[in-house]
Order: sequence, then C-alpha cells, then structure tokens
Amino acid sequence: MKTLENIQTQLDLRIEKIKDYLDQLSTRERWMVILTTIFVLIAGIGSALWTMHQAADAQQKRLNQLKDTMVWMQSNAVSMKPAGDLQLDAAEKVQRVAQQQGLSVSSQQMDTKIVLTVSHENYAVLANFLTQLAQMGLSVEKMELIQDAGLIKLSATMQ
Repeated sequence: MKTLENIQTQLDLRIEKIKDYLDQLSTRERWMVILTTIFVLIAGIGSALWTMHQAADAQQKRLNQLKDTMVWMQSNAVSMKPAGDLQLDAAEKVQRVAQQQGLSVSSQQMDTKIVLTVSHENYAVLANFLTQLAQMGLSVEKMELIQDAGLIKLSATMQ
C-alpha cells in the first residue's frame, strides 16, 4: 500500500505543477497547449498502432506464403523422389524411409525379401511408412498388425 500511496502522491504533485503552469498562461495559450498536447498524444498512439498494423500485415503475408508452400509440398511429395532411389537396394530403402519417418525398424534380409518389424502408437504413421515403401518400389507380401500396450506392432514381409 505504501508504494501505491507514493505513486498517488507523486501523480498529485505533477498534476498540481501542470495546473500551476497552465494558470500562469493566458486563456489563448492555455488552449493551444492543451490542444497541442492532445494532438501529440493522438499522433503518437496512431503512429504506434499503424506500426503494429504494418508488422501484423507483413507476418500475415509471410504466413500465407508458408501455407502455400506447405500445400504445394504436400501435393507434390508423392512425386518427389531422390535421384539415387533406383540404385538403392531394398534394405537401404527401408532404412531411408524409416529414418525420414523417425521410426526404429528392425529388418532381416532373406534372399530377395525383407522381413521388418516396427512399432508406433499411431496407425497413420505406420500406414504412411508402408505407402512410402510402396512408392519406392517395394511391395508388401505379408503383413500383420498387433496392438500391444498402447503400441501397434507392424510385422511385414516386403519384396
């Protein structure tokens, strides 16, 4: 409370000083000082608001650009492939897709087939993983999904 009282006292003192100053002026000068002060305050607030509006507008334009880029990337992601995809063998393709998805995959190569096991809590992530493998030229020969303790375990044989 003491701090609040100190602030109130100082504010009262400043108001008294301003009143004393205005009392010393003629009526015309007093009106000019009051109107000029009001004009300067309105101009300062308007300038601050305009600057914030310009910054918000620039950020909105940047956001719209990023959204457009994301939509383009999502629509073209299916057709975009690294140039070296054709030279990769099946195990390297599995590891590359797993790394892109942030998944930990255990895989075993048996002749031309790969047996892989991966776990995740979301079906969509596993489905996306299989879709990307199919886009890289691997086909699913056998697949099994087992739900265990909140995780979904995918076991698949790819060729």
